[in-house]
Amino acid sequence: MSNILFIVQLPPPVHGASLMNKLVMGRASQLPNNKCFTISLNFSKSLSDLQRFKPRKILRAITVVFEIIGKIIKYKPDIVYFSMVPIGLVLIRDSFYLMLCKALSPKSKKIIHLHRPGMLQFYSQKPYLYRFYSFIFKNCEIVHLTPRLARLELSPLNLKKTKITVIPNSIIKTPEYERHEKDWSNILFLSNFLIHKGHFELVEAFAILSSKYPQLKLTLAGAFPSETEEQNLLERIKQYGLNRTVEVVGPVYGPKRFELYSRAGIFVLPSKLEYFPLVILEAMSERCAVITSGKENLQDTFVDGKQLLFLESVDPYDISQKIERLIQSPQLTQSIANEGYKRFTEIQEESLLKIDKLFTCQ
Repeated sequence: MSNILFIVQLPPPVHGASLMNKLVMGRASQLPNNKCFTISLNFSKSLSDLQRFKPRKILRAITVVFEIIGKIIKYKPDIVYFSMVPIGLVLIRDSFYLMLCKALSPKSKKIIHLHRPGMLQFYSQKPYLYRFYSFIFKNCEIVHLTPRLARLELSPLNLKKTKITVIPNSIIKTPEYERHEKDWSNILFLSNFLIHKGHFELVEAFAILSSKYPQLKLTLAGAFPSETEEQNLLERIKQYGLNRTVEVVGPVYGPKRFELYSRAGIFVLPSKLEYFPLVILEAMSERCAVITSGKENLQDTFVDGKQLLFLESVDPYDISQKIERLIQSPQLTQSIANEGYKRFTEIQEESLLKIDKLFTCQ
């Protein structure tokens, strides 16, 4: 019997890290002889709350300390899984949590899961952090997203007595949902409507294409951080005269999410800040032809022109050019959709096997 303590963010709010943590917890709890306990790091109640400072977040940070102490003393975990943020001011808080776990449970296996890049830029500006990371990560297993990120961000630290494991993201797919006939003229964007996600640029790109290809439709789905952001998007759509061909459906979860993927032919994510987005895996799982940014982080995982199309920039004209390339070549679109699906199945299998290994090998 292994007792596993999870110190993680979980939905809501729904974003990549919280969904990945939910998946990892689910896998660990399904393995035989595992007993899981959770400490929630949910300091925000909604998407709009994520980047805001509020006094209750400080209070919650303090209560987490007492939860860690109480649960380690009570359950004596064999494994501690920590979804840590290793940069910025949050590093101070999370480093304290990690050192507390080490002090109270020195013999347990410590798994640190990094869900985003940024360490290299952060510690390059602060040389003293090299020694600090070496100290806090000692005797831990660090999980990173891609071989490239592990090589760039972790190798320069020369970590001692630290195991590094690369586990690509994977998804929780709803088993039952209504599947629709694939509409190759239907373009889908599905993400939280944060300003860096590129939905405004996609609408402008669609406006460039709509007069030339009147059969095209664009579906925009996701949660808005505020009513103002929603109104801004609707006004932009009206400004371009796209009310009849662009549909904004708001947040979608569970079966509704995959119903949208099953209907769409092309999925576009022109985000200015992307690491390993779960939505491109979800789209590939339903054989959408994917166009995405994030080439810098994803080029070791996907082959451009075969399993997806990478955007070289998030300029509306460049986005429209990538979409038009697929419109003009149905054979290429179908091939990318099929090859993307194959790559998704490979990534999913690799990821789940490695996640299971985290909790079965001491």
